[in-house]
Amino acid sequence: MKKIWKILALVFMVGMFSFALVGCSYASGIPNSKSEQIIFNGGIVSVVDDNIFFANGYATSDITTMDEYNAAANYSYLARLNVADTNTEPYSSPDGVLKINSEVTGYSNMYNFVLGDFVYYVSPNKHQTSSNTHIFTYISIFKTRLNGKDTKEIMTTTSFDSAKAQLRAVQFQGQSFLLVYDGTQLNCINLNNDSVSLISSAATSVALPKENESFNGKVYYTEDKENIYGQEGNEVYEYSLIDGSSEAIMKTINNTITFTGRCGDELFFTRLNETTNISATYILDAKKLTSSSFLSSAQEFYTAAVTDVYKINSDLAKDYNGYVFSSSLSGNAQILYKQNSSTTPVLLLANGEFSSILFVYKDIVIYSTETGLAYKSVLTPDATTTIVDDMTIADSNIGYDFYESGNLKNIYFYAQRVYQPVEDDASSTDEDSETDANYYLYQVEFNSLLTPNLLSQTVI
Repeated sequence: MKKIWKILALVFMVGMFSFALVGCSYASGIPNSKSEQIIFNGGIVSVVDDNIFFANGYATSDITTMDEYNAAANYSYLARLNVADTNTEPYSSPDGVLKINSEVTGYSNMYNFVLGDFVYYVSPNKHQTSSNTHIFTYISIFKTRLNGKDTKEIMTTTSFDSAKAQLRAVQFQGQSFLLVYDGTQLNCINLNNDSVSLISSAATSVALPKENESFNGKVYYTEDKENIYGQEGNEVYEYSLIDGSSEAIMKTINNTITFTGRCGDELFFTRLNETTNISATYILDAKKLTSSSFLSSAQEFYTAAVTDVYKINSDLAKDYNGYVFSSSLSGNAQILYKQNSSTTPVLLLANGEFSSILFVYKDIVIYSTETGLAYKSVLTPDATTTIVDDMTIADSNIGYDFYESGNLKNIYFYAQRVYQPVEDDASSTDEDSETDANYYLYQVEFNSLLTPNLLSQTVI
């Protein structure tokens, strides 16, 4: 009898140990204290406790041949760095950068995040066509364990229009999804079982929720419709992530709807009147949407088309809450800020003062310039703070992480290598000759005057 109890006790201990491993996501050999959450840090890094998963380098040129792909894979592979065990120094590659996968992951369409034991990432398509050629502009979506094992390709797109394409990793009611819009097809990947569902084979625009924001579990998109009796216009659809069903919620006549942004359940779209050829941007609260109220519930937001819409949501300065967005008038790009209580936006940045909006944090707009990174607060729009200067960066890719308090901690970006200055000594030699023009990942502390740290392993 005692022997039986010993066996039962042993089984119980093993079970409890297994439960502990699953609960803390140790199946990959690497702890993940937030294993039930999608860990998204801007799409170029995933910060998992003390580990950073990232594309070691960034290929700035389009890949058109297999030789170019292999050359890029020498430095743009998926990497991991444990920052707790590494003392990084400015200008120098840290020890301990581990290559965990060999596909090219650092390029214009890069995207990665972590869920549970797996890191999900995007790579250029390597599948050959029937004529034995490659279309590297399409993307393949992979997942691999945090230790680089059990790599699996989930899907490959059948087209990719980089001007329209969007990827979003989102969670709703305890389920996790990856939305993939390639400019034509809109797909939904259920991350619980990797099943791929086609939402639309001919979507002309989409309104997808941003990562880490609350939303109603719906995705909105438009499709062209067959013209009848010379009528123009298109159709608006609503797709439910939980039900997996689509419903036409608006069939417009002589009006073409194009979604241009989304903040939570607030949808932004242009409405082009095909008769008068007048276009403006409208805002619509999806929570108040019915099939008969799509146009009547919308309000005009701006007199021209907008992109890159972000919400300003500051607890300390609620009177300043509103929206930041990009627009172009007469070909001049602008970043504009519009308070909730105002009808006229304020100019934050004019053409030539910025390259692109990177992200918005509370009341702060972080953007790229020709030589680095900077930010402005909508509270003090005349003041500019430089984060990084005198570096050649890839201005459209950015990462970030936060302190437990929710304040912004680090910003991650790709830039050409900066070399450690060598003292004027005739006997000294610089082992790293300045021929490496590749782009590598750097980390800089927000609101600090510290030199950015190089996190990648350089080729030389």
